Amino acid sequence: MTLRFEASCPDGLCPGWSVILKGETPSEANKFEINFLCDRDDKIAFHFNPRFTESDIVCNSYMANHWGKEERCTNFPFGTDEPFQIEIYSDNDNFHVYIDDTKIMQYKHRVEDLKTITKVQVVNDVNISSLEISKKHLY
Repeated sequence: MTLRFEASCPDGLCPGWSVILKGETPSEANKFEINFLCDRDDKIAFHFNPRFTESDIVCNSYMANHWGKEERCTNFPFGTDEPFQIEIYSDNDNFHVYIDDTKIMQYKHRVEDLKTITKVQVVNDVNISSLEISKKHLY
């Protein structure tokens, strides 16, 4: 696993925060991940994993030392060597995922206490040009 980026937000990243990743995937890309982590224990609240070998986006949560039920999104807008922007925004109920301003999916929160989600990391086959974490207004 190659860590590309990691940031902590001790006050919690959910709800109401938006993470915007701009980058591109190298031509030999296999997969990359954006993970929203809980600091206090080894939970992954949201695992966003585009897999180029399968042309699928796999999403999941890692809690109580095991992976939950996979959710797959077959809408796969990524191409290798093509720049993209991913925005992941959370409200009280879901993570909402936008790619190049088009909403492709939402993922229901599985972690009950959203304030424990304090870290975001990006790993594996992605070249990051920018990553922005910003507070949004909840509507």
